[in-house]
Amino acid sequence: MTDATLYQQRLENWWQTPERRIHGPEEAAALIGALGVATLYPASPEVPNLYHAYMGDPDAATDSGHDSPSGEVYGWRWTLGRAEAGFYTAIVRKRPTWVSWDLLPAVIRLRGELRSPAELYRSGELSAGAQRIAEVLEGAGGVLSTGELRREAGFPTGKAERAAYLRAVEELDTRLLLSKVFSPDDLEMRHALVRTHYPQAVAAAETLGREAALERFLETYLPPAVYAAPELLARHLGLPTEDLRAGLDRLVEQCRAQRVSVPGYKGECYEWCV
Repeated sequence: MTDATLYQQRLENWWQTPERRIHGPEEAAALIGALGVATLYPASPEVPNLYHAYMGDPDAATDSGHDSPSGEVYGWRWTLGRAEAGFYTAIVRKRPTWVSWDLLPAVIRLRGELRSPAELYRSGELSAGAQRIAEVLEGAGGVLSTGELRREAGFPTGKAERAAYLRAVEELDTRLLLSKVFSPDDLEMRHALVRTHYPQAVAAAETLGREAALERFLETYLPPAVYAAPELLARHLGLPTEDLRAGLDRLVEQCRAQRVSVPGYKGECYEWCV
């Protein structure tokens, strides 16, 4: 394919053209299931997003208005979350990201932490605040609202305490130890431990080696993306570049991908060719 054709095919596969644009949360759920991973708003040029799919335009700008397309897509979080359209987390550049249930075990294996919070705390890799949050959620055995979690974990109201709480939550979020859960009754976000709330996905992740998990991810990501820029994609996903490149090289050896040069990208890209 020509460079322009590669890019146009990506836009069509990511539903970012006027002809293929999505019109609501039901189609957004289908997009998540088909593409495996998608951010809510544009966060990376290498990852599809719901906002550009809704606009049918990869260059559409977002805004902060509630009565705007940006505000409408923001409200989809609750519709998609309550319908369990996918796993809601903050993977791509720490921005809101949806992961399909089929792809979740591979993502947990690649981006998550299979050791328990207690193990991480004992090894000095988790703060005391993050460990308190994990202990409270484990003791609760289920889902807690933000208010309940802050109170039980010892983060009372106040600017400094709120900042400490958010830092502790981010520690757990970035390791995929903590899950955000959408309440059916109100608009207050709930939280749960991933191991407790999604035990089957964690168990499946534990059976995967990193190579197998990466192959599963690339088999889902690369066909609709058409091509991958390893350095940029790895950085935005929070993966080691050498690991991602090695996974792509294995696809080349299997004749399932080929190396190509795409203007605007540093180094070689990899094009899906099956």
